[in-house]
Amino acid sequence: MRKRIGIIALLLAGMVSPPLGAQPMADKAAQKNTAQASHQGTGKVVSVDRAKQRIKLAHEPIKSLGWSAMLMDFSVMKTSLLEGLKEGDMVRFELKQLKPDDLVWVIVKIERR
Repeated sequence: MRKRIGIIALLLAGMVSPPLGAQPMADKAAQKNTAQASHQGTGKVVSVDRAKQRIKLAHEPIKSLGWSAMLMDFSVMKTSLLEGLKEGDMVRFELKQLKPDDLVWVIVKIERR
């Protein structure tokens, strides 16, 4: 009888817990999805440098990245994204990482609000 109870307990435990090694793969998949995802933000244009394809923004918090509001320089994917933007403009923008393990976020879309 005790042997059966032990076997049943082991079987039930196996049904509840994930297989060994499954969790690290799930974490890597989540990190990959985050890296491939785009993130939206809003802010105010502080300066625009078309020659260097850069824009300085005072952006509001970006919750999806865990960023608080701050002043940051961003590269843009292409110079044409900066057309018509000037200091003081309120903007909505979209960020992406070009490489999954890169810490650099690049603006791929930006528009006046």
